[in-house]
Amino acid sequence: MSLMWNFICIFARKIFNYMPMDNRNTVQLNSFVGCLGNSSATGLKNQMKESKASERKTTQQSLFFHLLFLCALLMITSCSGSRQYDFKSSEDALKQYQAFFQTIKGHSDSDSEQLAGFINQWHEYGDTVLNFIRKDPSFNAHSGLSMKYDLISDSIRTELLGMTGNCTLSDVAYVKFHTSLYKDNEELGSLKENAIKFFATLDQSPAYDLEVHRALVNYSKFLLSTKSHGIKSRKELVAFLHEEDRHFRTFLAHIDECSSIGMTEITNQTADICSAIYKSASRNKLPASETLVLMSMRTDRRLILNAQVCRDALKRGKIRDAIQANAYLWMILQPYLSMDALAIAMLTPEQAQLMTDIAKDYPAIITRLEGKHLVNKEVSNRIPAQLMRLYISTL
Repeated sequence: MSLMWNFICIFARKIFNYMPMDNRNTVQLNSFVGCLGNSSATGLKNQMKESKASERKTTQQSLFFHLLFLCALLMITSCSGSRQYDFKSSEDALKQYQAFFQTIKGHSDSDSEQLAGFINQWHEYGDTVLNFIRKDPSFNAHSGLSMKYDLISDSIRTELLGMTGNCTLSDVAYVKFHTSLYKDNEELGSLKENAIKFFATLDQSPAYDLEVHRALVNYSKFLLSTKSHGIKSRKELVAFLHEEDRHFRTFLAHIDECSSIGMTEITNQTADICSAIYKSASRNKLPASETLVLMSMRTDRRLILNAQVCRDALKRGKIRDAIQANAYLWMILQPYLSMDALAIAMLTPEQAQLMTDIAKDYPAIITRLEGKHLVNKEVSNRIPAQLMRLYISTL
């Protein structure tokens, strides 16, 4: 147990010192997504810069807390594999790990179901082998065992990356849904059930019936007031999430008009509030586990609602120019890019179905936009494969 704890703490510290994953994904996709339309690169890059700035503030302060909470779940998950392994020695464990690599070679034409199966097997095999060889006294005394393990893991990752060439957005959704480490975690499941009941009540409060400028002014005032007062209890956290959701849905109702209005103030205030919430949870001023689940489900809800609104607008053809078309495509892609294993596990069945439906609509949307000379179809259809590669690269 102590070895596992040390490993998790080392891993958490490394992640904490890195750039947030959302930002790394965004940077890697910047030039790729920016090529969707001839005149859209500048507008899309500005939107991405604004998004990256806000995410950076929140993520680095919350990630260590996020990982420490999940470490117990990770230890439970890592020991719950369905297979039984009988390793006679560290060398034998690595030999069997290498044999697993050989079984997945040459499957470049794999479909999403097979790819998800390989990833799940890798999770189980890799974790079991690592836990076994870490008990070997020579693991810390010499680097040989860890180097062999890393080389095999890199080979497996490379082989999986080679299976992504023809991936669709539906494939990305399927693989993410079926490879989350936390999808069957009972502790998270009970927390999620309680949170679902809360989020189900949010739509009972309608969006505000305001013109766009007044709506954004009120949104900003609400965030400024919350930031000044702070969130000091679970009751205040729930009240904030309820009211913030109303303002966010009001914004979405005016999203066509908001594209020409600066959102920097609202974006930065939201990032500051989220950072403060995670900090309070890490100091036990808010219930840590419940806070993490509520905030994860909040993010899921916002990403899905945003993608749904943009999908519907693109299907109706309510697009002025290439800049708006690419901005909406970027927001459609966000759930498939930004959601990590925990976020996927926190999706409701209805949200998962929406992600599936939006992914199915993506090819037709691209075809329609290309017909209006707003996007490059060839480049657009390559984006899902890039998303899958990014996902596998983070495993």
